Amino acid sequence: MAVLRDLSIILIAVEVFFIALMPIVVFGGLIYGLGWLQRHENLPSWLKLAQAYTSLGQAYVELAMAAVARPFLFVHSVLATVQRWLGVNVKTGGDTQ
Repeated sequence: MAVLRDLSIILIAVEVFFIALMPIVVFGGLIYGLGWLQRHENLPSWLKLAQAYTSLGQAYVELAMAAVARPFLFVHSVLATVQRWLGVNVKTGGDTQ
């Protein structure tokens, strides 16, 4: 009976190995397929179009963020120039000693 017990444990271990191997193969195939698709010559035309619109959107967002930051940078540079002209040394936060 001990031989049958050992044989059944071996068969269960083989089944568990194959069950664990299936998701690894599926995920490996998905990763390989995505890597293949990311090469530009393999992209379908609609993905190339989507990629172009995404980069256009990114350019507009960067342009808008530069427009939003420009007034703050201008005010800061004007204040720094005035402080430099007047020779003012201003402490901002930290110790008040």
